[in-house]
Amino acid sequence: MNYPRLSFISICTFAVFMLGFQLKPALFEIPKTWDIAAIKQFLLPLPDGTTQVTPISESYYYSLPEMKVFKSYPIRLAGMEANRKYIDSLMTLDPVDLFESEPRTEQDLVRLGEEVFSSPLILFDYSEEFFKALNESVKSAEIPVSKNTFPYYTYVIDEKSKVKVGIFSCAMCHTRVMPDGSTIKGAQGNFPMDRMDGIDAETYAKSLPKEKLKEFDDGMRTGRKRLHGAPWVNHFSQTELDTISAAKIIAYLKAIPPGVMIRHGANYNQPASIPDLIGIKGRKYLDRTGLMMHRNIGDMMRYAAFNQTLDMLNSYNDFIPAGIDFKALTEPGKGEFVGTDKRYSEIQLFALGKYLYALKPPKNPNPSSPDIVKKGKLVFEREGCATCHTPPLYTNNKLTPVDGFNPPASHHDLYDILGMSVGTDPKLSLYTRRSTGYYKVPSLLGVWYRGPFGHSGHVATLEDWLDKRRLDDDYVPTGFKPAFSKTMAVKGHEFGLEITKEEKAALIAFLKSL
Repeated sequence: MNYPRLSFISICTFAVFMLGFQLKPALFEIPKTWDIAAIKQFLLPLPDGTTQVTPISESYYYSLPEMKVFKSYPIRLAGMEANRKYIDSLMTLDPVDLFESEPRTEQDLVRLGEEVFSSPLILFDYSEEFFKALNESVKSAEIPVSKNTFPYYTYVIDEKSKVKVGIFSCAMCHTRVMPDGSTIKGAQGNFPMDRMDGIDAETYAKSLPKEKLKEFDDGMRTGRKRLHGAPWVNHFSQTELDTISAAKIIAYLKAIPPGVMIRHGANYNQPASIPDLIGIKGRKYLDRTGLMMHRNIGDMMRYAAFNQTLDMLNSYNDFIPAGIDFKALTEPGKGEFVGTDKRYSEIQLFALGKYLYALKPPKNPNPSSPDIVKKGKLVFEREGCATCHTPPLYTNNKLTPVDGFNPPASHHDLYDILGMSVGTDPKLSLYTRRSTGYYKVPSLLGVWYRGPFGHSGHVATLEDWLDKRRLDDDYVPTGFKPAFSKTMAVKGHEFGLEITKEEKAALIAFLKSL
């Protein structure tokens, strides 16, 4: 981008820029992403009341190199000869830096935001070995693919005559492949990344000589402590991170079904259901635990920046997950953990926010008769579901405290709190870095294309969620079942469990119509 030469009277503006502020395109009012005052209000505190969360400073953040967003291309799961021809055709293309020209309209922003959504954090050179391994993983990890396309990764041309594979984008976790092979961007994704990682790690471990196994164990343990460690928490899921073996990590990973993730800041037995981003503009809290407030597009930009993994650079009472020996920040741009060595530009994050705000649900294919849906709506209203899942958003946008947490008096002035717990498993919101002591009340819009359900995805379908048997200790969860567990009660949220079979069918038909 060509900016006019700075004159004497613009020296102050230049000084501000050097301190980390970006010049803004004149056509748009772009919020400042890393505004520490706004971040302090935007982040909910940890529930223990003693652990302070300190994000990186503005100067550190704006010292990180900006990412470039290049045009990407789909990965086709064709035969080897057809794939060679496709790769050869890509090698003839020039790199396209999508933000080289400034967007001029709202439509430009949304279009570019979709490109940011698909833009990967990691690039590596394409090889036929990668292509063969990917096809094998699709089979071994039972990865849903879309009409012979692998929609979770991309090919990227960032230099002439080179094809690279791009991984770790927003789209990787927020793309859902439906049974008919269609895809829904922004939905609760169903790429089984943890399961795939577990299978790949298991295969790799089997190839190692015995003298290398300890090194493999140590590396897996350190990496997972970075991802999941919260040393201020006195709970087995945290204390085991100091001694856990690679074999146990692999078992935990392989237990995670599509739609659920042991995301950074969560833990093996406290994974999180991947959120649906469609309709996110109307939600007041982000994350299952309501970890971050959502007041405007600036907060959306901050959320994206943090979950790029820059929250791995937070200091939790001097524990820095991606820090040197967990204690010190690296020089800006030298971070070794994925996503911690660079940042999106302000215009890229702004465009991403505009795209997320513009996401619309696909056409609902459910064929239930209007009479059944109407009966289900009456059941929904009679059972009091609308108290928490209030139309038209089908959420009251409040936080509900988990069992074992009593909100401080000050929270009632700061946050929208429902004065009751629904009794669901509290561990994700008490024993992880994403803990707040709360769960947010989720929206029911779009449940027809979502699943599994619950904060940690314990049940696969709405039918299972409304099955009273899930409360029993001998219940076998149909969604996420912790490794080494044969049965497990899925407690809490007992609403709608005492209705008749016909009422249940009608209620589900209504919910699937939303």
